[in-house]
Amino acid sequence: MRLVNNVRRICPTLVLAFLLASPAYGEGISGQVSLLSNYVWRGLSESNGNPALQGSVTASGPIGLYARAFVSSLDYRGAHERADFTGGIRDMTPVGLGFDAGATAYRFDVSPLNFEETFLRLRFGSLSAGVYHDWQHGNTYLETGYRVGLGSGLHLLLHGGHTSGDTVASYDDYGIGLTKSWDRFTAGVFVTATDHHIFSGLHDAKVALVLTQAW
Repeated sequence: MRLVNNVRRICPTLVLAFLLASPAYGEGISGQVSLLSNYVWRGLSESNGNPALQGSVTASGPIGLYARAFVSSLDYRGAHERADFTGGIRDMTPVGLGFDAGATAYRFDVSPLNFEETFLRLRFGSLSAGVYHDWQHGNTYLETGYRVGLGSGLHLLLHGGHTSGDTVASYDDYGIGLTKSWDRFTAGVFVTATDHHIFSGLHDAKVALVLTQAW
């Protein structure tokens, strides 16, 4: 019943996000829908360990400009829906270094949770890194990642992140995942843990199963 209610809540928001994003740029529209057994974001569960339904629409334009709308069901600090609106520019340099820079507005159905971030993400081969900063609240998230193909549509993903700032407690998060892709579908399993004190050991490990369809 909880999942059915999430579907009813999220579908109108996803349709609205598509209508808002589609006119932005006419060079390409893509999207995806995902079903998760647990929505873990930056090491913390935003679905309280329950299933979540998500969707996104991306409109790509000239010189690497893009706009994206993302929506997800939640069970987090009284909120049940989250919608992210991102605008940015991305490209690949001649030496093979990819970059993605822009800003995201995070909107919840509980307005005190709303905030905005600017970000810069870099990618070189299988390695990636990113920095996200909330200027209003003085909070920063740093992340690194490693993604490698194992053949037959299998990919191994490693992740590390660090949260710090004026209005959040500092902690680290770590993750490992394995995905399998075929046609427009991707299935994956991810394990995430946090470490609020680097010498105390990992705790609060979370497992998430994800099924995604892209178009």
